Amino acid sequence: MTPDAFSSPVVVCRPVLPSDKADVKEFCKFIWEGHDYIQYVWDEWLADPQGILAIAEYVGHAVGLGKVTLLVPGQWWLEGLRVDPKFQGLKIGSHIHDYIDEWWLEHGDGVARLMTGSQRVQVQHLCEKLGYAKTGEVAGYLAPLLDEPTGAFQPLGENEIPEALQFAGSSPSLRLSNGLIDLGWRFVTPNLDTLQELVRNKLACWWRGREGLLLSWEDKGETPEDERLLAIGLPACRMESLPEFLLDVRRLAAPLGYDNVFWIAPLSDELAMVLNETGFERKWENSAYLYEKRHPTRP
Repeated sequence: MTPDAFSSPVVVCRPVLPSDKADVKEFCKFIWEGHDYIQYVWDEWLADPQGILAIAEYVGHAVGLGKVTLLVPGQWWLEGLRVDPKFQGLKIGSHIHDYIDEWWLEHGDGVARLMTGSQRVQVQHLCEKLGYAKTGEVAGYLAPLLDEPTGAFQPLGENEIPEALQFAGSSPSLRLSNGLIDLGWRFVTPNLDTLQELVRNKLACWWRGREGLLLSWEDKGETPEDERLLAIGLPACRMESLPEFLLDVRRLAAPLGYDNVFWIAPLSDELAMVLNETGFERKWENSAYLYEKRHPTRP
């Protein structure tokens, strides 16, 4: 070993410090053509007392980022994996992914999940190396509003949550998504905690009495110029009723002031036909893969 090897810079992963914000903000300018959302969630992520926001440091600067978030008890979400484009080739993504996975194994429980683009082969290899199994494939679909009246939806009451949870659990559309619902770019197994949150925010509705159940979320974007979307988390109903259900969601969104309806939908030939018939257009060129890992000692 040469003397220089002892002084060669190394990648060090650690919990983030407020002073790392400048470095992260700078390299995120070059991600997603300058439209990265990290700047809008930084303060919230930094203040999170239950998860961790971590960075990879190299030659005194933050050059990578990763976040572990507790969504509901026993369900964790790995997100925000970023690498400074100027430092590709140093396996920084591997370092930060290893670090946040080890943190979850030490501090977490239940299941950890993440979503990554189908084109991000290196991240997929990292997931497989660390024991994460691919559980689904999704893509984003958008539909315009229907300016027509509908009285098909009634808000879900708190006393109806156990009934709604049982209804959702037996829904064919939930099986299409491998038992997961989208809560805003984050996927969870529906349970009492998730439904209570949706009911408090008036984002859970029965459809046609008890023929269906809409679990949704609101995507307001990050700036006033962004579209306001009514996003479908789960359209629980019989498959033969799904076309009318989706058309009614488009009708529901209009008087509520939304600009469009959005769904990160599971990919299947059957569902693709329904989406096409009901005015939903695929907006993502690439799909996204969902991965999950069960905790080995605290399942």
